[in-house]
Amino acid sequence: MSVAKCLGVDDIDAPNMRELRAEWPHWCQMIPALPPVSDLAYLPRWMQDAEPVQRDAVLTALRTIAETDRRAYLALAWLLMPGAARVAGRIRRLADEIDEVVAGQLWIQICDHDANDDMYVAKKILDRVAKESMAELGVGDLAKRRDPTWSATVVVYAFEESQGEEWDDAPMAKEEIEDLLQRAIDSGKLVAANRDLLLDLAHAAASTRAPARRGRSGLMTPSVTQMVEESHAMSSRSVRRHASSAIKALQKEAENGRPAM
Repeated sequence: MSVAKCLGVDDIDAPNMRELRAEWPHWCQMIPALPPVSDLAYLPRWMQDAEPVQRDAVLTALRTIAETDRRAYLALAWLLMPGAARVAGRIRRLADEIDEVVAGQLWIQICDHDANDDMYVAKKILDRVAKESMAELGVGDLAKRRDPTWSATVVVYAFEESQGEEWDDAPMAKEEIEDLLQRAIDSGKLVAANRDLLLDLAHAAASTRAPARRGRSGLMTPSVTQMVEESHAMSSRSVRRHASSAIKALQKEAENGRPAM
């Protein structure tokens, strides 16, 4: 499966695409902003050579047409497919069904895009596709904002395993880990950026079922650290260093909060 196949735009000669090609001359007559390309099949090549403002004008025109002719949504999806495929490639490790997730989000974001928003159209749509796809899979800042409880819950299991047998008789409830994270920040032992990094690593490890006995309960395995490199603008080596610092800060805060024996 591919993102293009999920949306039915993988074959320019398929019946739905032939219908779009037949409609293209009529759209060009309706909207002067559309380029004088004789066949829709030649439009991607024209877009590659066009200036950014010209590309934006084409995408905006198609989005405007879609208000009355929903087939234009399909044309937009087809034109944005190279970018959508790159999005899927970057986050492919997150789920086996990543093509379906990205395809669904691409369609949603195309339909939701404001036809009056006519600058950086492709970038805005594809950026939202990436963020919403990651949020759907429980990864990234958007996922944390939407479901902070689940974020904390994932970290509970990762943090407990990182402690070893010493913590086996004292499992933390999600409320306790939330409190621990906040205490560590309030005390200055943990910075918010490292907390967010730890949450993203925990989500990535859980999503990919990373081996729990490797790299701090899977948090430090290469496949997991690579998933969060881009969103945190750091290398895998830096990700591991900052995450190790975050876990140590939580350990110190947890030790400080234990009752004296």
